[in-house]
Amino acid sequence: MVGIDEHEPFLAVVPLLQQGWEMARPRRGVFAVNAPDGPAGMEFTTGDLDPEAELTTRDARWQLWAGKSIDRPAWYATASTDTPVPLLTAVTQCVSDPAPLPRWRQDTYSYIKGMAQLTPILPPEPPVPTPLDVQRSAAARRPAALPAPSVPRSSTTSRPALPGPRR
Repeated sequence: MVGIDEHEPFLAVVPLLQQGWEMARPRRGVFAVNAPDGPAGMEFTTGDLDPEAELTTRDARWQLWAGKSIDRPAWYATASTDTPVPLLTAVTQCVSDPAPLPRWRQDTYSYIKGMAQLTPILPPEPPVPTPLDVQRSAAARRPAALPAPSVPRSSTTSRPALPGPRR
């Protein structure tokens, strides 16, 4: 983007807003964006923060979460003041991407119930052959030479074999 500093914190929020996330102001000194369907959000805390607390607690500059509430998230991620904005932007782009994520059923835990939509992934149907495919297949199966014609065979027995015990 021309004329925008890559360190501008708002850049990390742009992918969320582009996917319909809504801005909020939950408390003084905090800006938030919430997912349109509810169970996710991101908060940005303004003002001075203790650098040590940012690295050892959830009191960080950035907090991204999913779950019923920010106080009891199913998962969360924090980022300190010194986290590069391009890294945060990449994370928010991934989190807000509406494309389904493939998961093995055994890797989805019980806390996901009611928070995620599980859809089985079925293998694609084989493509229907085109007339050209059928023509090529038939040409590949044709023998190179015609088989010898069938010749009637004669028998050397003078009479039909009689049923009964063999000798």
